[in-house]
Amino acid sequence: MEFGDYHFEHFLQGHKSQLEAGGIPPELWGSLYSKLMQQVSDNTNVFGPSCRIFRTDVAVLRILDHAWTFRPLHARAQLEELPQLVERMKSLLDIEGDDECNESVGENEITSDEQERLKVEQQLQASSNSCELLLCWTRLHVLGCPLILLLAAPLPRLESVDASLCYTVKDNSSVVDEILQKMWKYIQTYTIKYKQEMDEESLPLWYIMDEFGVRISHSDRPNVRVVPLYFVPHNAAYSVIFLIKPVADGEEICRDFADHVISREHPEWRDFLMLPWVEMELEHLGDIRREPPDEDFFLSGRTVDVVPSESAQKVAATVLERRNLSGPLRIFADELQLIENLKEVDYVEVSDWRNADVIWLRRHFSEFVQACEENPGVLINQFPYESCITVKDLLSAILMNQDSEDGQSWYQTCFNLYTELPQFVSYYLRRKASGLDNTWIIKPWNLARNMDIHVSNDLGQIIRLMESGPKRPVLFNRVDNNCMVKFDLRFIMFVTDVRPLRAFVYNNFWIRFAINEFSMHRLDDVDTHFTVFNYTDDEKVLRMNCDDFVKRFEDTYVWIKWSDIQSKIMVVLRKAVEAACLFDPPRGIAKNVQSRAMYGADIMLQWSDSGAVHLINITEEREILATLLEFNFMPDCERACRYYPDFADTVFQTLFLNNINKDKVTEI
Repeated sequence: MEFGDYHFEHFLQGHKSQLEAGGIPPELWGSLYSKLMQQVSDNTNVFGPSCRIFRTDVAVLRILDHAWTFRPLHARAQLEELPQLVERMKSLLDIEGDDECNESVGENEITSDEQERLKVEQQLQASSNSCELLLCWTRLHVLGCPLILLLAAPLPRLESVDASLCYTVKDNSSVVDEILQKMWKYIQTYTIKYKQEMDEESLPLWYIMDEFGVRISHSDRPNVRVVPLYFVPHNAAYSVIFLIKPVADGEEICRDFADHVISREHPEWRDFLMLPWVEMELEHLGDIRREPPDEDFFLSGRTVDVVPSESAQKVAATVLERRNLSGPLRIFADELQLIENLKEVDYVEVSDWRNADVIWLRRHFSEFVQACEENPGVLINQFPYESCITVKDLLSAILMNQDSEDGQSWYQTCFNLYTELPQFVSYYLRRKASGLDNTWIIKPWNLARNMDIHVSNDLGQIIRLMESGPKRPVLFNRVDNNCMVKFDLRFIMFVTDVRPLRAFVYNNFWIRFAINEFSMHRLDDVDTHFTVFNYTDDEKVLRMNCDDFVKRFEDTYVWIKWSDIQSKIMVVLRKAVEAACLFDPPRGIAKNVQSRAMYGADIMLQWSDSGAVHLINITEEREILATLLEFNFMPDCERACRYYPDFADTVFQTLFLNNINKDKVTEI
């Protein structure tokens, strides 16, 4: 059957990869196309007696709508602005409406068929009494009684809400908090990628299915699959539900909550992946130890750098010692931010790196052997295998497997959930049993710091890629809003050699402030817990040079001398780069005489273990520690160039001209 100009072959061209990834049988694709084009929602009209027919009958495939699609970053704001959304989520998640939210039967707990019947009858009666157009449901029990409503209507849009639900609810933040906590048992995710590079539009979307979809129970032996499908003509996503085995009359419809790529790659992790729904006791874990990752971990999915031979590097070293720098510096570049701010360094841009004195690239450079052979006198702004320090999961792998299970004291304990989920669960449960704080920052290893980051102390939510962050941050008083806020510091490091290490730090640094008063109450509030989300709103950005910051900091914490803190920061930066040079590639940075590098190093200050989570008395003398967050390759230096006119020249003089000005940089 064809519908207008959008034919079945067009449907396959735009959706075949999704259909295959979701495991939807090809014999059902035609039925799915027809339902989507006719905008027929199945909602509660699912399976029934037709369950005896397996796969070949079109009745085996149904489409469900999504009640709410969102990004966690915006979830609280949407709930606070849309009382009708709060009411629908309360209904979906079985959350009581009064301030004292009573414990209710969880959707994933086992109840009898009689209990289900009573529950549905109560919902039907309540709906009738309130005259609201609400759908009633069972938990997809096929009970042999006419309790499942039938519906064949146009699919509602993702944003649609029944007008009868649009009324004001009382201001009850505890209800919103409970929704935000409980939703992680129900929500699913998908990502729409419009282009090769990851940006805000490419970040994961989370959704909760409609009143019918959320009632599908879990089973380790499921009889249906439920997968999302983004339908391009509608610019919307739906859930597709289909049988994967025959189902008898009266048999409950169940899906596998842990049916995803990770569970298929690590079937031995199944108990851990089910933690959002099934609790695990610490004594059941046994002895789980952290093991250093093998070399494949450092190479997987990454471009392999080939290092020039020792003899070739000796030739290049001789050429570099004899190079003539009396003329303009010839620069081959794809990034002009710093170059256009050069004032003292005389330069000329060239179009071929073979004729350059400096290769200055934002893209990854891997032609080290070719450069050594064809232009031994050129300097390159990258080291082979420097990804072990600039990529979050590799840096963590290096630092977390030295000295102790908790890694270095100046680097927060962190885990890669793609490789260390059991280890993390064991660590989390041991901290929980000891009554210790269990708040974690979760972020993807391959995105910028302000993309897809979460803060949580909920183990169910934390089953993601995750890193921890400081739990006792030193705070700074923002005089513009009179708040004691979180902040971090960006230092610029220059590395001119490894093995032995020679590195410098730019003497000036810049500060990034959060907006809201620091609190551990709302972990989803990015204006409280992050310093990099407010760049798009210029009015929220507090700009302050480092001299003013130091003065105000010492005025706030009168027993502190900034020079002592700065010395601690220098030690941390030195140790971090030394750790990255400790092992041979790919576990460490490779030595290459033609390589130089500039890294952005992010530092936070925290109180020692004797400090409390919340700073109550700023006159109480405590020790301040420096902790490393991460290193960034080719950091954005727009603010550095604006605050410090000599910055660009200092970069090129330090890295490429061997002109070390001790008034501007400090060797570490």
